[in-house]
Amino acid sequence: MTTNITEDEKRERRARPEPGPVQASGAATDGFREHAAAAAASRIPLIFPEWEKSIEATRHLFATTLKDGLSFAASSLHDQANLLRNLSDSKTPSELLKCHLDFAEKFWSKSFTQGSKILDHLKPRPSSAASQTIHRA
Repeated sequence: MTTNITEDEKRERRARPEPGPVQASGAATDGFREHAAAAAASRIPLIFPEWEKSIEATRHLFATTLKDGLSFAASSLHDQANLLRNLSDSKTPSELLKCHLDFAEKFWSKSFTQGSKILDHLKPRPSSAASQTIHRA
């Protein structure tokens, strides 16, 4: 253990080299070059406008679909919690069966409604140029 401490002390005692004037001016030049390159890059578009529109439309599609899917999942969890509460309040086997049947009916109805809403986002929509052509005809 003492050998480790002495080795650490030796490392700390070593003089660290200070940057010389040549090194400092080189670093300043590199910083200026990076800033100039970043400014030039901001003026040059990295993607075509058509690609940017396509990427934005895809992002919007995914965001909307995810939002609807998470909304459906949350409402399904709420319905399952209500089912468990109703099952705990049930006294007879017929009430238990009725709770399960009501839950199944609500679940299927909601899943078809929400599923079709989510799938509607995937339907291809005509572009604005195509819709203008259709309306002119």
